[in-house]
Amino acid sequence: MTNRKQHIAEVALQLFGDKGFENTSTQLIAKAAGVSEALIFKHFGSKDQLLEFVIRNGYKRIIEDNRGGLAEPDPLAFIHSVIELPFKLVQAEPHFWKLQYRLTDSEMARQQHERFMKPVPALLRQAFQKLGYTDPDKETELLLLLVEALWKQEATKTEASDDQGMLDFIKGKYQAQ
Repeated sequence: MTNRKQHIAEVALQLFGDKGFENTSTQLIAKAAGVSEALIFKHFGSKDQLLEFVIRNGYKRIIEDNRGGLAEPDPLAFIHSVIELPFKLVQAEPHFWKLQYRLTDSEMARQQHERFMKPVPALLRQAFQKLGYTDPDKETELLLLLVEALWKQEATKTEASDDQGMLDFIKGKYQAQ
């Protein structure tokens, strides 16, 4: 991928995350990236295709950066790593997750997110079983709801808060039974 194409995608990600997809014109992206609008269309075809590229590339990066996380053999450590995931991901890629939050109505963005999360429920269920929880399915469902809420909170917050205190509090709720 050319450096210019990557630069355009990075600028678009930042603008889409800050202003929203609908409120970001290709003209604005071109100006912020220091390129012509024609170059954006040459590389991406359309604003929608640029968005799709930004989302797919973001998940590709995130999966590569977190490759080892799902292989955690200790069940409690795995559960704790899932709890930390929203904080860790948003810290590493704030514009991407802000954009993803803004795109909750986008089928393409939802599909990419589901693909990213696909292995997690079964692994959580196994971890809860190994720890002796009586209803691993419900525990998995509850924790995934909590993680989703934490992710939305992190992606949309405007000021720093006591993330570590909340992380420790939630982790303290999960122990061997």
